[in-house]
Order: sequence, then structure tokens, then C-alpha cells
Amino acid sequence: MKKGVILIDIGRLKGHELADEARVIKLMGQIKSDQRLKRPIIVAKGSYVILDGHHRYEVLKRMNCRRIPAYLVDYAGGEVKVYLRRKDLIGEIIKEAVARRAQEGRPFPSKTTRHLIKNRPGLINFRIDKLKFD
Repeated sequence: MKKGVILIDIGRLKGHELADEARVIKLMGQIKSDQRLKRPIIVAKGSYVILDGHHRYEVLKRMNCRRIPAYLVDYAGGEVKVYLRRKDLIGEIIKEAVARRAQEGRPFPSKTTRHLIKNRPGLINFRIDKLKFD
């Protein structure tokens, strides 16, 4: 596995955005066909908030995977920048809103934010069968 990518118990993760059902179905077809996950999700250290990869997370959860490859980042530090895709939320401090919504279980609509990560890992090509068992 790529440096910095670890396996996390899928039950520990908290999403800050909803997944779009059409995207989930399409991605599930790709992942089932390939039997591989090509990219890790991006997760905030400590809080386990998903910053990028809500659709991959949802697919693996539906496939009864127990773990998911994740790259942990310091969300408060300078390694992550976040942008709004929805202008109706301007005025909120975005990083704080993301963390708050995830903790409260009140996710934003799908594709509300975009997180840019320094030194983001590339392709991992991880076999799905390795995620279902301990």
C-alpha cells in the first residue's frame, strides 16, 4: 500500500456530505467489476471525518466491507484547503462547518465542498476482498 495510506474500520468514519445515489450505483458497478479500489478516501486525523471519498465509502459500506484504505490529514493545518461549490453557504467558516455537520450527523448535500490535499496519494489498486475480513 502507498506510504501514509492505512486501513480504517469503516464504522469509525463520519461523512459531512450525502452521497448521490446515481453516482453510488455507477461506482459500485465499476468497483465490483474491477474488484479493486483505485484511490483511498481522505480522512481528518482524530475526528475521522471523511473529506473526500463519500461515494467510495458508501459503496464499500454497501458491499459489507469492514475496512477502507484511507489517507489521514491534519485538517486544521495548511495541508488541506477547502472550497465551496454552493454559493448559498457563503459566510460559514467552511472547515468548522464541515467538522460540525459531520459530528452532528447533519451532512451537506452531495458535492457541496471540494477539498484540495497537499501530497495526496495517487492510485493504490487495493483488492476489495482484503477489506471484508480481518
